[in-house]
Amino acid sequence: MPLLHRFSLLILLLLFACKSNAPVVEQIPNKAVQDKMDFLVQDNDLPGMNFAWIGTDGRMNSYSSGFEDKEKKQALNDKHVLFSGSIGKTYAVALLMQLVEAGEVDLQAKWKSYFPDIDWIDRLPNIDEISVEYLLQHRSGLPRYVMKMAAWDSLAANPDKIWSYEDRMALIFDDDPIHEAGKGWAYSDANYILIGMLIERVTGKPYYELVRTKLLDEFDLKETYPGIRRDIPNLAMAYSRLPAAFSIPEKVVENGSYVFNPQLEWTGGGMASTTPDLARWAKVYFEAKAFSPASLEKITTVNPDGEGVDAGDSYGMGSFIYKSKIGKAFGHSGFMPGFNSLFVYLPKQKVAAALQINCDYAGQKMGLTSYMEILLDIALTKDSK
Repeated sequence: MPLLHRFSLLILLLLFACKSNAPVVEQIPNKAVQDKMDFLVQDNDLPGMNFAWIGTDGRMNSYSSGFEDKEKKQALNDKHVLFSGSIGKTYAVALLMQLVEAGEVDLQAKWKSYFPDIDWIDRLPNIDEISVEYLLQHRSGLPRYVMKMAAWDSLAANPDKIWSYEDRMALIFDDDPIHEAGKGWAYSDANYILIGMLIERVTGKPYYELVRTKLLDEFDLKETYPGIRRDIPNLAMAYSRLPAAFSIPEKVVENGSYVFNPQLEWTGGGMASTTPDLARWAKVYFEAKAFSPASLEKITTVNPDGEGVDAGDSYGMGSFIYKSKIGKAFGHSGFMPGFNSLFVYLPKQKVAAALQINCDYAGQKMGLTSYMEILLDIALTKDSK
């Protein structure tokens, strides 16, 4: 065999021998999915949309539609990074469940028992009665600090501000609780800020360091970034229609820099990624690759006060439970000024998917779960033929 042919054969053998287990982006998109995406973007007055899903065979299917920058007519693509909002809570849940499984955290313990040395926590409503589990389930009764206009006034005055634990929680000091601890359901980012404090107290390490070493590096999520800086790599342009009182401009990204320091979100959200990476995380999270199947069962089981709490959808701990015509789904949505996101997992079909839109008004005509249902229905129908 000629030397050149032998060398070529060797290269091919090496390529196949070293083939990665990571999903590979499909090179020929499904035209029906793409056409429907294009219609949804236009019909709902969206700048752009990214959609990615992973089938049972591990194959990544990735689609983009519309513009990253409407004025410059620059197309959105699946290499653009978008904030995922409250989906970021799931990274905190994964780390906490690892600590629970290691015997370092007790879900039934009172959260305050881990912090005997911090006086200001006594000013938080219900704090003596809140267990770790109540925080994960949004059953603490804590108000939402992000709904306080003082937070937005502070961001407008100092968009580079680095927020401490106390800075965030001080916004709800001495407030009345929404309900008694463990006797109701009310979604609140404050719950997950306390979870982040617990993770750092028990481990003695910064939260985002743990996210990097135990999740992002471990599962090869190379296009997922912590929200600790305004200049997130390859951040897409995004658009907002929040009321003027929030002091958020229509275009929330300028020269690659976000309108304020996203570090405000921290464990209440605090992550950004490409849409394919978000779909990969859905697969990791809902296939119990970052923790045990027993922990996944807790995450995806409707909690005692979580039945039908959000437009008919239910909540476990760190996951919504959705009903749709394509079957039962687990997942989480996310909002950040300028961004809407959703990731889901269909346990029956073993399919993971993510959807991201570079505006915060995507739900003006239809909900994010409707977009997802429409696109997955087409994708799975066509894929089965």
